Formats: sequence, structure tokens, C-alpha cells
Amino acid sequence: MQVESWKEPLLKLPLDELKKAQCFVADLIQTLETLHKSTEEPILIFPPEEPVKIEERRRDKRFDMELEGVCSVVKKQESEVSKEIPITIKDISKRGLRFITNQTFMPSDILVVTFQLPSTMVSGHVYKNPQKKVYVEIRRVAEFPTPTGLKYDIGAQSIESERVVELAKEEENRTLVDKRLARKEGTRILVVSIKEALSKRLEEILLKQGYVVCKANQKQQAIALLRKNKFDIVISDIDTAKINEFELLKDTKMEFPHVGLIVEIDTIEDWKNILSLGVDNYLTKNFNDEEFHIILESVHKKLLYISMFGIDFKKSRSESLNILALSRKEVLKNLLCSASKEKGLKLYFVDDTARAFIVLKRYKIDFIIVDAEITGTEGCQFLMNTKKDFLNIESIVISKNLQERCDYLVSGADDFIVEPVESQEIFAVLR
Repeated sequence: MQVESWKEPLLKLPLDELKKAQCFVADLIQTLETLHKSTEEPILIFPPEEPVKIEERRRDKRFDMELEGVCSVVKKQESEVSKEIPITIKDISKRGLRFITNQTFMPSDILVVTFQLPSTMVSGHVYKNPQKKVYVEIRRVAEFPTPTGLKYDIGAQSIESERVVELAKEEENRTLVDKRLARKEGTRILVVSIKEALSKRLEEILLKQGYVVCKANQKQQAIALLRKNKFDIVISDIDTAKINEFELLKDTKMEFPHVGLIVEIDTIEDWKNILSLGVDNYLTKNFNDEEFHIILESVHKKLLYISMFGIDFKKSRSESLNILALSRKEVLKNLLCSASKEKGLKLYFVDDTARAFIVLKRYKIDFIIVDAEITGTEGCQFLMNTKKDFLNIESIVISKNLQERCDYLVSGADDFIVEPVESQEIFAVLR
């Protein structure tokens, strides 16, 4: 039988070396397939990883291996674990581990991994205990086909058991806040406006939802009410707010810093003028009830986190965010890259929603920026789907049309920026 020349060296290898060659070939195929996919699915990552750093990690007390183990998903809400899933650990370092499994996971899943080290590794100063149980957070997921079906190459970062407890506490806090949000009758809102029709409309909407409402038509009356009664949120309009150079907003925030402020605006320039005055959010002119409800609840949620736990719920997120940006605009890319250098961000740029979903399934993402110009109505559907599968990812939408704001907020966007985008707005959203 004629043997192809490339097979001859393999036939001479002993079994253990042949198994190593098999692992090498499997990894090589996966790498080549990933590179092939990247040409079909252009995903720009910034800052790119330097080859030197990758090589340093590979030398960092890491063992290339074929080690059987099991893992279970930690349910953040209950601090419990799911059923055990078999895995094959490929390598380990002090930063984390990489394993192969036929079970799919999502980036940001927390796992408890258990495995037994062979005696050859239980020596020296690296690993002294053969039985290992570690907690990890999934950072990268890559699928690849095999003769027996799809398998998944998982990269996971080590975390302390204390962090698992913290994550469970964060989920518990979210649940408590959501329950408190549902009880409208305990929330007091002050409407301050020189426009009688607007004031009456806001009062009717708020009373219908169950809030406690008071009204004022000038700053002095508003401040007197704030001193006499505890209010959670003040709602005004731009014409009332800008009297005497925004005296109402300045005095309210100075004397009552923990009171939320919402202002109805006419143009995006109005918003830029009051952004530095401590205003929490804005309503667009001729807002509808749905937009009003979303904005009011988002401000109330922020205030509840601060009053109940002493922190803004956004402050608990990691300092080094992973950001997915759907945009083709070089201006936005430059702004984000500049922010990346200052804040240590990891950026993933794509130009359509299909590639955005690929990134979400492969990498842990904390924040999404959607350019409405390239996504159109797909952008709304993308945000709705994302919110179902990735509850804790925050999102903002960038658009030229201020009136699109309600559509995107209803779809799940947490914030909205009207073009042209300025660096101070990007930094304000990411802070």
C-alpha cells in the first residue's frame, strides 16, 4: 500500500508522542479555522494583544496537558451550582485555565472547576495539593467542529471565592431594588414648571402610576417644599429651569444633592447646557408616557442604589470595561481609542448586528455602543435580543435624530447620545 510521504514520520512515532502530535494538529486546525472566520467576519480589536505578551503568558508556570475534570455553573442569584459537566483541561496558569467541552457556555458565566492533578505536577512550589477546586469567570468562547459534533474551547480567568459571594450579593441587591421600584406609593415627586398644561399632564401621569406628587411654579416655592418635605425626584422643563441662569437646578443640587433631577428639553443643545449642573436625565419635547416611565424609573433606580447600598449601581462594574461598538465612524473609533488609553478599555468594533452577536458569544462584554445610522430598525431588535440573553450589559445608542430616543429606550437602551458625539459625553457615559 502506497503511504503518502507526510504520513511516514508519524508512523515511526511512539504512542505518547503521537498523542501529542494529535493535540498539536487539533489546535492548529482550530487556529486556522479561527483565522479563516476572521477574514469573513471582520472584528477589529483595540488595543491588539502584543505577540510578546502572549508568549510571556505561555511561559508563566503554565502546563500544556490533557487533564480530565468537571465544572458547574454558579448561579449568581442563589450562590448554588448546576449539574457537573465533564471537561478536558488543556492548560493552566495562575491567571486562569483553558478547557475543551461539548457544552456551550456564555462569556461572563461563573464556574467552579474541579480536577485532580497527576503526581508529576504535585511538586515544587506551584501545586502542592493534587485535588484542585477553583472559581473562574469565562472570558472567551470559541466553537469548532469535530467528527462527533461541535466542541467549545473556553478561556476562563481565575477569581477568588470572595468575588463569587460579591456577585451573588450584587444580584440580591438588584432584586431588592426592583422590588422597591414596584412600590410607587412611597416615592415623592415634585413637579416645578411655569407651564400649567405640562405641570397638569405630569401630575396626572404620576398619580395614575401611584406616586405622591406636589407642584410648584417657581424656584422659591420649590425650595420651600423641598425643605419641608422629603422628595426623591424633581421634574422641570427647560424654560423654567433656565430662569436666572438655571438657578433652580443649581440651588436644588447644592442644598439637596441626593434628589434626582429630570428636565424636559427642546433641543440637544439644551441638554449640553445642563449636563454639568447635576441633571440626571432629560425628556424630549412632546414625550410620550412610555418614554417618561422609562426615564423616571432609570433615575429612581440609580437613587435607590445610592440610598440603599451607598453606591451607584454602575460603580460596581469593573474598572477595565470590554466595549462592543457597532459603528463605521472613524471619529467615534478615535474617541473610544483615546478613552481606552486613559481608562484601560478593551474595544471590539463591528459594522453590523450579525457580527455583534458573534462577539457577544465569544467574549465577555460589559458595554455596547450602537450607531443607529448603520443598524436602523435592526438596532432596536438587536438591543431587545441582547437584553434577554445578557441582562447586565449596559447599552447606549448614538443617533442624529433626537426623536428616535424613545424607540431605542423602549428596546432596552440605557442611554442615548445625539450626534455629533463629543468626548465629554463619551467619558460621562463610561465613568
